[in-house]
Amino acid sequence: MSVVPPNLARVPNLLSTGILNRGVTRNSVAMLKLQAQLTSGVKINNPSDDPVAASLIAQLDEKLERADQRQRNFSHAENALNTLDQTLGEAARLVDDARTVALSQLGVGADAASRAQQADVVDSIIRELVTLTGAEFDGVALLGGTRTDKPPIEAFFDGYRYIGDRSELQADLGGGVDAPITITGERALGSLSARVKGDVDLNPVMLRSTKLADLRGQNGTGVAPGQIEVEIDPGVPVTVTVDLSQAETVGDALDMLESAIRQTDPAALTGAFPGGVDIAPSGQRLALNVAAGYTIRFRDVGSGTTASDLGLTGFNYDPANPDNPAVDLDPKLTQDTTFAQLAPAGGLTLGNVVFTNGGRTGTVAINGAMTIADFQRAVADLQLGIRVDISDDARSLDVLNEVSGWLMSVEEDGGGTLTATGLGIRSLKGSTPLSVFNNGKGVEIADGVIDPVTGLPDPTRNVDFRITLTDGTQFDVDLTPADVVDVNALLTAINNAAGAAGLTVPADFQATLADGGNGIVLEDTLGGPNAISVQSLNGHAAEDLGLLGGSFTPGAPARFAGEDRAKVRVDSLITTLMDLRDALKANDERGMQLAGERLEADGERVLAARAIVGGRTQRLKAAQRRLEDDTLLDQTVKSKLQNVDFAEAASQLS
Repeated sequence: MSVVPPNLARVPNLLSTGILNRGVTRNSVAMLKLQAQLTSGVKINNPSDDPVAASLIAQLDEKLERADQRQRNFSHAENALNTLDQTLGEAARLVDDARTVALSQLGVGADAASRAQQADVVDSIIRELVTLTGAEFDGVALLGGTRTDKPPIEAFFDGYRYIGDRSELQADLGGGVDAPITITGERALGSLSARVKGDVDLNPVMLRSTKLADLRGQNGTGVAPGQIEVEIDPGVPVTVTVDLSQAETVGDALDMLESAIRQTDPAALTGAFPGGVDIAPSGQRLALNVAAGYTIRFRDVGSGTTASDLGLTGFNYDPANPDNPAVDLDPKLTQDTTFAQLAPAGGLTLGNVVFTNGGRTGTVAINGAMTIADFQRAVADLQLGIRVDISDDARSLDVLNEVSGWLMSVEEDGGGTLTATGLGIRSLKGSTPLSVFNNGKGVEIADGVIDPVTGLPDPTRNVDFRITLTDGTQFDVDLTPADVVDVNALLTAINNAAGAAGLTVPADFQATLADGGNGIVLEDTLGGPNAISVQSLNGHAAEDLGLLGGSFTPGAPARFAGEDRAKVRVDSLITTLMDLRDALKANDERGMQLAGERLEADGERVLAARAIVGGRTQRLKAAQRRLEDDTLLDQTVKSKLQNVDFAEAASQLS
């Protein structure tokens, strides 16, 4: 309680009363605060009670609110991963069931009738697996990558088509934690083929409309738009700085550079605007039309790299040297690139490309005005389950088979343009490895076979096949491992064998690739009355190369066209199950054995995908525990700042 200070000898009664009243008021307010704290359990009921603590509490409240949302996100992601794990577990069970069927139908005790019954069982496994791939959590399809709005696998005529994508949906959990909550069908089931990868750098040229972001640049790191210093030298150099930071396209950069040069010295460039700074005829670099008596140089400003990225530094541009032949800005292949822009090293003649999948065929006619996006749409419109993508390095095209159980090929149309070959997307070409023949089984040759009697190498046991021409001429082909590296090596080996037999290549005979369709073609001009034929002597090379089937066409030259054994097939669990089903229906024991062996690899792929999901779940739980620890610490600090100490408050009140 306030009292009148004793050192004041004379104090008015009014002052004394005021001091006493203020003391009573302060004590009453303090008691009221204590009563409010004891009633609410909160030490700070108004920011004015303790501004510093109130500010800290507000920050902690905001942080705890974010933590609460993150906890809900963690819970959602964990539930999605648990559902995905359960789905993959069911898929692994189906693989085990199919393997059991395959093993039970091999050997003694199984007949055509029982195998036909088991084919129905495998068919039900396929349907159950397709249904299983549509598993979702909270409306998100879990096996379609980032395409989560519909099941990733759908029935497509008599096959199954993968319509998901090849990237995974990331859940933003805050705090730098990003967790994929979906998985691609390719990773889990092998549901997307990518075997026909373009092997030709299509090398597009620049246009004024080409985006600077789509140039790899002279340094190979892209083009960073910034300032460039231009030196215009008619004898007395003049320097001007050009800011290209707002340039989006090559045309923007050209116009900015030309405008700056012409404004600084109108006589430095020949011709009218635009055109003084242009794209070189090669389409790979910039060129300047410098006036007589002038030299123009470019430098970077400070730590910038714009001039060097554009290949402009270290070169004197003058009338005799309009562009630097050492520069290649290396534009990327994009969906906006037209076929007229493509300039591959081997040349390109535009024409038709034939696509075949599952016995269905379609043709796309390509012209110079067509863009890559137009081509992609045209292929999709064929409704063959084929997709065209730009390669990851943006240099070539890839052709993807999306349908499990179907065989895909990309062929020439026979018009002589060889457009598919020029684009690098023909499925059977000279560079095709023979290891991809026959769905990846390759070509089995007879090589290094020993005579069981003498124990010595027997050349006659190592000859693979015999070719008989129209006039009865025969020659044998003995393939070595070096001859079955790729199609070109094989064709060379066959032609060399013909030459060794006294035939003139290509006047009398040649082995080549079909100019229409796909397959190995044997041609002879000997004019005999018979058909060209191939006889297998040892091993399985003739069969694996498609030379035991095919068709013969008489004429000049006479042609034998072998079967296409390099067709593209989806390496997926569904494909294997379809093979097993078909082998059971056909009572094909070897087919059942091969399918059973592939099921083992398919099962390992499913288990590997499940292990990935399990690892994600564990990392998620670890991050969740760290968040819980941080939240507990924040709640403790907030409690100390905000909550009342009942013992202390009660003591003060008493």
